[in-house]
Amino acid sequence: MKTKAGLIAVLIVLLLILIIQNSGAVHVRLYFWSLDIPAFLMVLGVFLVGLLVGYLAAHMEKRRDRKQAALPPPSPPRSASILPPSSK
Repeated sequence: MKTKAGLIAVLIVLLLILIIQNSGAVHVRLYFWSLDIPAFLMVLGVFLVGLLVGYLAAHMEKRRDRKQAALPPPSPPRSASILPPSSK
C-alpha cells in the first residue's frame, strides 16, 4: 500500500511540474474554430484522446475474439478425389 501511495504522490508532483512548465497559451485552429488554451490542457486533451482510441481498439479486438470463439469449429476438408482409392 505504501508503494501505491508513493507512486501516486510522484505522479501528482510530475503532473504539477507539467502544468507549471506549460502554462503558456497555445493558439489552436480547427476548421472554423480558433481558441487560445494553456499548453497543459492541449497535452491533457491529446493524452485523453489517445486513451480513448486505445480503449476502443482493445474493446473491438476483445469483441472480435469473443465472436470467433462462439462460432462452430470449421468442418474438415473434403477429399479432392471423387473416385475411390484403387486397390492393386
